[in-house]
Amino acid sequence: MYVKELFYNHGNPHLVYHNLEHTQAVVRHVYEIADHYQLNDQERFVLQTAAWFHDTGYLLGEAERHEETSVVVMRLFLDKYNVEAHLQYEAGKCIMATKMPVKPVSLIEQILCDADTYHLGTTDFEHLDALVWQERKLYTNTQIDNPIKQSLHFLLSHLYFTDYCRNLLTEGKEKNIALLKKKMEKNDKGENC
Repeated sequence: MYVKELFYNHGNPHLVYHNLEHTQAVVRHVYEIADHYQLNDQERFVLQTAAWFHDTGYLLGEAERHEETSVVVMRLFLDKYNVEAHLQYEAGKCIMATKMPVKPVSLIEQILCDADTYHLGTTDFEHLDALVWQERKLYTNTQIDNPIKQSLHFLLSHLYFTDYCRNLLTEGKEKNIALLKKKMEKNDKGENC
């Protein structure tokens, strides 16, 4: 597949989180959530396309504008196959909905945003959160100031948009919030985490 080739050919050792594994996880979660909502074939195509391409901009552009670059990469690919302009437009809107702060409008935009942050409510959170901060440190070449506090703030402000993810992942996210609060207390007491 084209996106896999992009990751293989343009891989960046700094991308320890926004890599092919993350993209594949987002695609899996998109399928899962789309099945729940019984999306039609056109909606599935748009959503799956957006999921595959949503972080390709990290490979070919600046991290800060990776969503915009991802849309361009996706459109260049889809143009080769004469994919209808309105489908490209909808997939592009889905990708842009993942730009922070996220503002998804349609159900498929909400599904992609939820799939992109699915891990916040899982037992994989601690490991993946560490990779997020490791990646940021590699990109900025600086020490990140209080990543635990920043992660806690992010989780506290984060919302799942679909009922499916709220019902499935909120309890896990609350556990991860408690985990981060416990780590902060240990830090405040000068203990090692």
